[in-house]
Amino acid sequence: MKKIYSIVGFIIVILTIIGCGSSETTKKAVQENIITIGMQVGPASTLLMVAKDKGFFEEEGLNVELKEFTAGKFALQAFLAGDLDMAASGEVPVTLSSLQGNDFYIITQLVEKTKNEVRVVALKDNNLNTPEEYFKTKKRKLATSFGGGPEFYTYNFLKEYNIKDVEIISQKPEDMPVALQSKTVDAIAIFEPFAFFAEQKLGNDAMTFKNEKLYSELYVLSANRDFVKLNTETIEKLLKSLIKASDFIGKNPEESKSILMKYTKLDKTTVDGIWNNFVYKPVLNELLPTYLDEEAQWAKETNKVANDTKTPDFNGYIYKDALRKVKPEYVTI
Repeated sequence: MKKIYSIVGFIIVILTIIGCGSSETTKKAVQENIITIGMQVGPASTLLMVAKDKGFFEEEGLNVELKEFTAGKFALQAFLAGDLDMAASGEVPVTLSSLQGNDFYIITQLVEKTKNEVRVVALKDNNLNTPEEYFKTKKRKLATSFGGGPEFYTYNFLKEYNIKDVEIISQKPEDMPVALQSKTVDAIAIFEPFAFFAEQKLGNDAMTFKNEKLYSELYVLSANRDFVKLNTETIEKLLKSLIKASDFIGKNPEESKSILMKYTKLDKTTVDGIWNNFVYKPVLNELLPTYLDEEAQWAKETNKVANDTKTPDFNGYIYKDALRKVKPEYVTI
């Protein structure tokens, strides 16, 4: 009998160990099925917010967790550190990261384009109504956000109007409207909603310089190369979710605005004021590789990287296969 009990006891111990192992494996599998995406809590991330809020990720069998950051470049940093599966950011931080030797894929844009989403808002000064008049009459102090789309836009803006004598300072986007209102700077170059905030705060005391041809900030979704190669079906499902979100936004703009307001805490007046500056569509278009190349040259000219830094083939950074499979007409590169 003792021998039988010993055998039974041994079997129970083994089964218990196997059971615990299975439980741990299952737990781990569940955790690994969570896709973490870092994003800036702002209007540029609307596609992700709508896909999450309306359950489009779940419809595709995905468990997506959105991690919130104050700026897309911080989300990208966390992604590059291995803390996230993907990151949504402007394409300028992506360019700078690639020049620093980081290797990853861009799987989609989160906007087809933006329209004057980055612009210059300035304090009125008599009848100086053009960029040339305003910035060449006397030396101005212009604030922008370094390391992102606003700084690249500023570079293009000054180059376009041949403005050379200007003091450029770095400020946080959220500080710029107050800095302009307090007249510690003459102008700011920034994205939404902070450009809109500045215009609203100053009213008739402000003027805005717009030039849509200079730059259309493209917000993109980056992913680890190995993750993409090992999870092609997951990437396709993710893109399908974003396509559903884009279609929903087109058909239900007011509800989509409400979702944006819920995530960002922006008021209705602000969301209405900035809404048409974004075209929410998950595409890969010809603007993307063009900007990546131009930004690499800008980074060298402005000493953000050494002039002899090798510019990568950015076409190798853009993963087109998944989007081509689920929505071929959205890939025009």
